Amino acid sequence: AYARSFKLFNKLAKVDVILPYSVGEFSGKVTDIDSSTYRNGFGDPAVRLSLILIGAKPLSGADFMKQEQQKFKLGVSLRIRPPLGQYDSSKLINLGANRWAAKFGLAASYDLNKKWILESQYNTWFFTKNNSFFNGNTTQQKPLTTLQGHVTHIFKPGIWASVSYGLSRLGETVYNGIDKNDSQNSSRFGLAFAHRLGKQSSLKLDYTSGVTALYGADFTTYAIAYQWMWFDK
Repeated sequence: AYARSFKLFNKLAKVDVILPYSVGEFSGKVTDIDSSTYRNGFGDPAVRLSLILIGAKPLSGADFMKQEQQKFKLGVSLRIRPPLGQYDSSKLINLGANRWAAKFGLAASYDLNKKWILESQYNTWFFTKNNSFFNGNTTQQKPLTTLQGHVTHIFKPGIWASVSYGLSRLGETVYNGIDKNDSQNSSRFGLAFAHRLGKQSSLKLDYTSGVTALYGADFTTYAIAYQWMWFDK
């Protein structure tokens, strides 16, 4: 992933690009027969533009560190995911989705006392149709909405931990023009911890797990990320 902040319409903006590469083994029952497969390659990339409407000005790195942070921030974002990942219609499991996807987001944060921060985020995904699904079928997903809430505690600059909870709703799938009545009704719980390693780098640990899942994702994820930041003098 790569991200860069800049000024847009005299507002603080950021663009980021994500190019995922996956390696995985999959196993399960297909028509009551134990089956397994292996995949490795690139998934669908994503490009996102974010804009802070209230609470932050576009400043240089030195000025940003000196300014008094606003208690309330409000921002919007647009993420586009083109169908450029590895895909083969003769296979049921693919790393790419073979469809365009767009996510519109609205996020807000409130700094209680420079130690505790409350954050929330509302997103809606929109998808195009996959006309080359497995065995010549077509599939489409209706808009999917998600809502997240986060509580973050800052131990000291560069060291923080957060607790998160998220909900997914709607997102019903349509298979060959027939509604599947499988709207998502799932929730997830997450923990994160970040520690600054120096002036420009940090290490972040993530844990998420499903709480409820009538339809949709129900799995546990562990992640570790190394971040490096550079800026102009």
